[in-house]
Formats: sequence, C-alpha cells, structure tokens
Amino acid sequence: MIAFLATRNLVLQRKRYALIALAVLLGFSLITVISGAAYGALETVKSKAARYFAGHVSVTGYYWGAPYMSNPDAVLETLEAADLPVRTVARRTIYYKTDAELFFGGETVRQRRLVGIDFAAERDELANLHFSDGSIDAMLGDDGRDGILISESAASLLGARVGDDVILYLTTDANQYNTATMIVRGVFSETSLFGYVAYVRNEDLNRLLLRDPAAASDIAIYADQGQDYNELAESVRLALSTSHAVFPTLPTKDALYAELAKGNPEETLAVFSLDAHLAQIKSILTAFILVAYFVLAVFVLVVMVGILNTYRVIVYERTREIGTMRALGMSSGAVSRLFVTEAFGLALLSSIGGLVVALILFRLAGLVDLSTVPSAGLFTERGHLRFYIDGGIMALNLAIMVGGVVLAALGPARKAAMVRPADAMRDEA
Repeated sequence: MIAFLATRNLVLQRKRYALIALAVLLGFSLITVISGAAYGALETVKSKAARYFAGHVSVTGYYWGAPYMSNPDAVLETLEAADLPVRTVARRTIYYKTDAELFFGGETVRQRRLVGIDFAAERDELANLHFSDGSIDAMLGDDGRDGILISESAASLLGARVGDDVILYLTTDANQYNTATMIVRGVFSETSLFGYVAYVRNEDLNRLLLRDPAAASDIAIYADQGQDYNELAESVRLALSTSHAVFPTLPTKDALYAELAKGNPEETLAVFSLDAHLAQIKSILTAFILVAYFVLAVFVLVVMVGILNTYRVIVYERTREIGTMRALGMSSGAVSRLFVTEAFGLALLSSIGGLVVALILFRLAGLVDLSTVPSAGLFTERGHLRFYIDGGIMALNLAIMVGGVVLAALGPARKAAMVRPADAMRDEA
C-alpha cells in the first residue's frame, strides 16, 4: 500500500519533483562518467604494465644487487607445485641496462627496456598488444628467430617498417659490446611510458648476452580473473621461501632498493605485485578518484538542501491530505514511511536515468581520438579512453546518491508524521 501511494504521489507531483529528479540524474551520470574514466584509466595502465613489468606478479633474481637467476627451472617447478590461482607462468630475460639501441638508415633510438619473451607461453597474454603492422604470431617458432617487435614511436624515429633489418646494440654480462641484425616482425601501437620497449625471443636475447638459451632473469605470472595481485604476490613469496632465499614483502620499489643496498651475497628472489610497480601512478589516479567523490559529496549536499526545502513545501501543501490519511487510520509511522518511500523511488529512478545517460556519454567519449594529446597514451588504448565500472563501484555510487536524497527527506517526513487530523482539517478550513 505504501509503495502504491508513493508511486501515485510521484506521478501527481511530477512537476514539483522534476527539478530534483533532473539534479539527481545529472549528478549520478557525472560521477559515473568520472569514476568510470578513472577506473578505466587504471585498468588500461595495469594491462600495459603487465606486459612491461612481467605479469601481474613478477619474480626477479638478484645477486650482489644485479638481476640474476641461476636456476629458473627450479623456480618454475616450485610455482607449479604450489597450485596457485594463476593462468600463465613464463620465463623472461629482461635487459635492465639503459644502453640498448636500435640503428637503421642512419638513425638511432635508445630503448628504455629490452625484453626477451617466451612467445609460445605468453601469446594469449600479449593478445591485447595492438599492432599497426605485423603480429605476435610472426614471433612464434623458428620463423620468429632474430625477430623484434618495436613501438610506433621507435619505428617512426628510425623510419623502419615490418621486414626491415635493424641493428640491435647492447653489452653482455661481461660488459663487452655486442650487436645483431634483427628483423622487424611487428610494430605495435604504444607511445607512452611503455612505448620505448622492444620485444625479442627469450633465447635470442640470451644468445646476445652470451647466456644459456634457457636462462631467465624474471618469471612472469599472470593471475586468474578477479585475484588480488598483492595477495597472490604474498602467496608466491611464501611458496618460494620454502626452497629459495626470498626478500621480505616488497610493497614498493623503494623497499627493494633498500634491501639491495644491504648487499645480498647469495642469490635472492624478489617478488613484486603489479600494484607495487604502479604505486606512484595508482596514487595519482586514487587522488583523482577521491577528488571525484568529493565533487559528488558536494553535489549531493546541494541536492539534499534542495530536497529538504522542496519537501517542506510539499508537506505544507499536502497537510489536508495527510490529515485525511491519519483520520482514515494511517499511523504516523506509515505517513513518515510514505514520504521516505517517495524520496527513495525518486532517487532510484533518477539514478537509473543517470546511468543510461552515462552509458551514452561513455560511447560518445570513447569515439574521441586523444592520440595527439601529450601523455594521453599512458591511459588510453589506441588513443581512446576506456571506461570501467563494476558492480561494487556502481553500488557505492548509487548508495551515496540515493542515501543522500532519503536522508534529506527524513526531516520533512517526520514533520508530516506529527500532523494531527483535527489540526489538518482546521488549517484547511
């Protein structure tokens, strides 16, 4: 009965409620777009960083402060025996020095990172690496021997295309200069922080560094869907600690540097979660999200003031109606619940409308090409924004908006419940 009366009153009073409904709709759509963009940017960064930093959790060996893993097979066996919630575990050789360079046609470009990958093992994980030319498949098997994947930024500076021979320069573990002719097998679309990186086959990079073909400096671990990266990293660390020397939990890169500064005379494994690698970037995005929710809180307060004043007028104008309902036997609590239900229904329907508007804005904003905006490549896929909203985020946004509206209606609802039938009829007369 209360729900029926509340719906009827919303329809009859639709003109008076229209302004409040519009404010709630716009507010909910705004916060949904802002939070969707922020969380989408974070997911985009995580996706790119997983390729760059070796998975959602990475294991790196260190010996006297330098990256070194003497027996990657033993590490892999330990991880496989641990039965962890992961979908891919693969060895990598990462060239951590900063002198790797590519030469072509009289031009040169330095690479921030050179990564040797087991493409057969990580093929599915690298499927979201977008190519303007070439593909991951060109690196598989013997056909991928001496192949290299470079970014559009590097290709543009070099003037190189797929099929061209480029000269790769680096130094071995013994600090000897070494060069090799590599064939460009693919040019991927990445211009951000993760752009100046080149990918080669793990065995090819080991050969250039004069290492065993099966050597590795890192183990890349990709988590099952929905897994917490930090919890998985701790599980990996505990599993490895049963048979290997492992650093304590490393929440940030600074924690690793502090451990390395102590000197490690025996080979020690460092376990890093993707969140630890992205601590600074996550801080920026978290601050942006907090600002967004602060804006939402201010907006909700403004809406609450408007609802409070509107409901005071509505209660005054409906005094005779309230008196009649009380005279017919409706309790004061039922009268209060009627107004609260009206506010709840108004906020819920308006928020649903705001969600529809937000989804339309998502689609329109996703069409905008931001590839020419400096540094936008870090947070975009192929120059376009990615939006991400899950059930938990949506529930939080909805609870804030609907809760604010209902809270504002409580005061006038209680006042309505205190109206006595006799007074209501006397005032109307």
